[in-house]
Amino acid sequence: MGIPFWKCVTALTMFLVLSLHIANVHGLAVMSIDIGSEWMKVAIVSPGVPMEIALNKESKRKTPTAVAFRNGERTFGEDALTVGVRFPSNCYIYFLDLLGKKIDNPIVDLYKKRFPYYNIIPDPKRNTVLFKHGESDDYFSPEELVAMMLEKAREFAQDSAGQAINEAVISVPGYFGQAERNAMLKAAEIAGIKVLQLINSYTAAALNYGIFRTKSFNETSPMYMMFYDMGAYGTQVSVVSYQLIKSKDRIAPELQPHLAVLGVGYERNLGGLEMQLRLRDYLASKFNNLKLTPNDVTKNTRSMAKLFKEAGRLKNVLSANTEHFAQIEGLIDEKDMRIKVTREELEELCKDLFDKVVIPAKRALEASGLTIELIEQVMLSGAGTRVPRVQDRLVKDLKSNQPLGRSLNTDEAAALGAAYKAADLSNGFKVKAFITKDATLFPIQVTFDKEVIDENKPAKQVKRILFGHMNPYPQRKIITFNKHQQDFDFTVGYAELSHLDENEIKCLGSLSLSHIKLNGVQDAYSKYQGQEGTDTKGIKAHFVMDDSGLLILQNVELLVEKTVTADTEEESTLSKIGNTISNLFKGPEEVLKEEKPVHEAPEEDPISQAFNNTTNSTEPFDHTNSTEQVKLNDTIPISDSKKNLKVVTVKETIDVNHEYLFVLPAQDDDLQSSINKITELKEIDLAKSRKETSLNNLETAIIETREKLEQPDYSSSATEIETQSILDKCSEISNWLEDDGFGAEAEVLDSKFDDLKKIVLPVWERTFEHAERPSRLDALNSALNSSNSFLEKIKNSTLDDTPFTQVEIDTLDKLISEITNWKDKQVEEQEKLPKYVDPVLTVQTIAMKHSSIEREMRYLMTKFTSWKPKKKEEPKVKTPTSQTDNEKAKTPEEEENDPTVKTNAQDDVEKSTAHEPSSTIEDNAETESPLKTDRSKPTETELPIVEPTKTEEKDDSHTEL
Repeated sequence: MGIPFWKCVTALTMFLVLSLHIANVHGLAVMSIDIGSEWMKVAIVSPGVPMEIALNKESKRKTPTAVAFRNGERTFGEDALTVGVRFPSNCYIYFLDLLGKKIDNPIVDLYKKRFPYYNIIPDPKRNTVLFKHGESDDYFSPEELVAMMLEKAREFAQDSAGQAINEAVISVPGYFGQAERNAMLKAAEIAGIKVLQLINSYTAAALNYGIFRTKSFNETSPMYMMFYDMGAYGTQVSVVSYQLIKSKDRIAPELQPHLAVLGVGYERNLGGLEMQLRLRDYLASKFNNLKLTPNDVTKNTRSMAKLFKEAGRLKNVLSANTEHFAQIEGLIDEKDMRIKVTREELEELCKDLFDKVVIPAKRALEASGLTIELIEQVMLSGAGTRVPRVQDRLVKDLKSNQPLGRSLNTDEAAALGAAYKAADLSNGFKVKAFITKDATLFPIQVTFDKEVIDENKPAKQVKRILFGHMNPYPQRKIITFNKHQQDFDFTVGYAELSHLDENEIKCLGSLSLSHIKLNGVQDAYSKYQGQEGTDTKGIKAHFVMDDSGLLILQNVELLVEKTVTADTEEESTLSKIGNTISNLFKGPEEVLKEEKPVHEAPEEDPISQAFNNTTNSTEPFDHTNSTEQVKLNDTIPISDSKKNLKVVTVKETIDVNHEYLFVLPAQDDDLQSSINKITELKEIDLAKSRKETSLNNLETAIIETREKLEQPDYSSSATEIETQSILDKCSEISNWLEDDGFGAEAEVLDSKFDDLKKIVLPVWERTFEHAERPSRLDALNSALNSSNSFLEKIKNSTLDDTPFTQVEIDTLDKLISEITNWKDKQVEEQEKLPKYVDPVLTVQTIAMKHSSIEREMRYLMTKFTSWKPKKKEEPKVKTPTSQTDNEKAKTPEEEENDPTVKTNAQDDVEKSTAHEPSSTIEDNAETESPLKTDRSKPTETELPIVEPTKTEEKDDSHTEL
């Protein structure tokens, strides 16, 4: 029976719709990458998988931030650290903090001191850091190394999600300035990853804490929390507030949780790395004091790398134990080291570090303007907080009334919080809104010279604060230059940094961020000079601090207000409707509470020239001050002659020449060179992986082939010549592998695999046929028996009592007979053949015959179950037993016309109608259970219910090798 055309079209349409839906779902996954100095954690959000940590190749939840190169191979994580123990200069670690640093930065000097075995040279173009790899001509910048780790992170995420992922939120230390943040974005660009946002690690951890505790927030009073994060490299402390705030939706406002960072304090070099280095040096001095060898262990880079690794392990063990042995076999000159170290010794080594534990916490409190009594709890984050002495000093020095919070996962909090932000920013997920406001750690100002009126007097320099210390972001700011009508320039840079020590200011690098020169100012002014009804409002520069903490100059324009005559009659209906709708959604408070731009102060006001406070705002960018806004929106009903006057705003764009003064990442050709380098390394890794897979497949095939030929089922399916040929081929390939096969390319290995497959495939197919044939024959016999039984029942009935035609009965009879005869003949012939001969009765032909009989039976059974036999009813006339004077016998014709007279048959029909479901319901029931007959309906012939035997679904073409 053929399938109707309309069913084919419907099925195809549904399939295409489902395919498009699935394809869309599989493109939704996003990831977060928490890349730290020592460890990298990756989290994913995909359909059905909310905020899950992606496992690496070793099924671990975090991966060391390490990249190693050895013998043309690149390794990551634990494998890279293994290379680093033997060849320290080949494994690059702790390179994250070198992003955006010039070669003379104090951080670079400290890095050279900590890891003297790296060959660090200046970049000839940017004067930044370059790692020269060994004796080769390979050079790697910190951006390239970070890009390699980001690429590996995406690989872990894609393996966990089972689909391609290209969007990410990346967490960075909060003390990263403009140079470091731009370098991180450039590293992601090299890796081919679209960055949705850079998020500070402490903000991500606070978000992870807040999303599970929104029920504890309220609308009236904020809840204050402190997050103490001590990582491998540095320590960051943030004070944040949680509060429920009504959304700005005028139609359906709702309470939304808000997270605001109020204060931040940090110590760049207070972390687990410094403790590990001190423990390394301590172990080296203790070993030298043993005088086991005349050589100084500190002069041997490989020995120091071993000590560094053991110091890290020992530090972690001493966090849970009071003493432990440091053990290294063959540290130097084949001498072993075994030294007992106590926790007290470690605490004495790091005494000055523990004295600094509370300093960043106090700085964060001071910046927030709060006291410790207002803090709900101090929440620990970061692996460094596991050190007992760190916790003791926090409890002692902070004097908090609440115990330290340990409910956050110290390793994964930032990654999971960033994953929630990634899901929020992506287009494929809808999550509950959780508004976050970060804080500006390094204030930014604009510096310019006042327009020179008297050339004999020196130009006076003016400074304007754009974003002050702890100002929230994202937000926009406008600075207005009222006096400048000629081309001029100004500088953007960091403002007063009195809250930082001198060394930290040096670590920021250049304090000047960019030099901006404006061209065409005079031409813009000249367009409107002398025009009646024009009023210039100055040059306005629009700045924005975006979600990633990056300062962006969006545009510069001359703002001019013109008074023109408005022809109200010519105003379009569409314009009127648009203005009316706009006014409905704009209240008077929004008109008056616009953002105040940063204006150039009048020359006669020396106090206001120094500073001009601005208000924080995240409103749309086209702003003027409040006075201007009222002027633009107020009507002027002064007289009839002026009632049609209105003020329009004209914006004239000013050309901007933007020169960056901080360390910029690679651009143009250098950027493309880095991308090409990463692509080539990835191709090498893929070729290596493919080669390993091909080699493993070939070796496995040889072993399995030899093992199978020893089994009776397989050996009986091959002739002696075939068996010997297969064994000879296995020996040939094995010998080739031992000689030079392990160095062959993947294509050569695949060809050897195909050669072996060709000669073993016939034997394996015969074995498969012999193993599967009995079960397939049993299934066919069962189907034939059921069909015969069904046919006999039909033959014992008349055609009037069944829904079948004679042609259908004859067709079934003929089909059963043909298949039975074919089966008996084929089985007889197959039993005469030995197993090593190709079979005449194959599994595929049996399945085809089974399918044909099953298809015919399914058609007949469907027709039978939907058939309703006709009811045979004979109406009976009810004879009255007595007659009165008022009741006389009626003729049948009169009874038929008399509605008061009912026959027994009619009565029975009404009863059945009252107690049985309608025919429509019966039809539905029968459709839902097509293999069930209605036993309540009388039928003269009962037909058996036979379910066709289902063909066992197997891939007949599958053959194991």
